[in-house]
Amino acid sequence: MAVDEPTPRGLAPGPCASPAEPLWRLAPTRGKDGRCLADFMMLIPGLARKPQACRERVASLIREVCESYGDRVAFADINYAINVLWVSVAADPGLGGQVARSIRQRVPDALLVGGHLGVSSALQAAAPPRDRWWQRLRRLSKGVARLPNS
Repeated sequence: MAVDEPTPRGLAPGPCASPAEPLWRLAPTRGKDGRCLADFMMLIPGLARKPQACRERVASLIREVCESYGDRVAFADINYAINVLWVSVAADPGLGGQVARSIRQRVPDALLVGGHLGVSSALQAAAPPRDRWWQRLRRLSKGVARLPNS
């Protein structure tokens, strides 16, 4: 006996709308050498609203940057619907930060999503040192927490 497949409901008749392939299925997790890859995400605000020619120009600039790193960049994907660029790179220290900075130089609107990705020693040297007053303030705040309530 044949079992009828249930007919999908919800969408009105028209062009087929199917969800995009999830990024975790598209992006590789290991390089050709079997080593793990690192990845990062950049937000490019307003990219979806820009004309097609502008979007193609941004894509070509990103492609040029990625190709300049050769096999060290394993994957790059631009999702125009949510204005996001996803890049997977070899898990070399600081490489993700270098690639992100290179992309940012070519596409100034691109914003790195996340924390301290690839912080170089130059950036660490530029960070303000923890002054004595900061350390003193921390000691005082710890001491206040230990005071008994009156």
